[in-house]
Amino acid sequence: MAEKKGKQGRPATKPVEKRKAFYVQVKVFNSMNNTTNNVLISRDTIAEIKQLLRHSRQEVEFLGFWNGKKFEPVSLN
Repeated sequence: MAEKKGKQGRPATKPVEKRKAFYVQVKVFNSMNNTTNNVLISRDTIAEIKQLLRHSRQEVEFLGFWNGKKFEPVSLN
């Protein structure tokens, strides 16, 4: 009896396409295994970004506005 060989395991995932929005990078610490992960968070307005920066307990870095190709620097004033 011939064995059927096919793909096994979890299928590959395609990379997430970033939409045009303001982005921050949050460093999230996992106390279960003592690791730190970077998480990208997008918001539509500067007001939402300011609120996120004010209330976040983790280390947050403002990256700017994603225009489809690169991050454009934006003033938070």
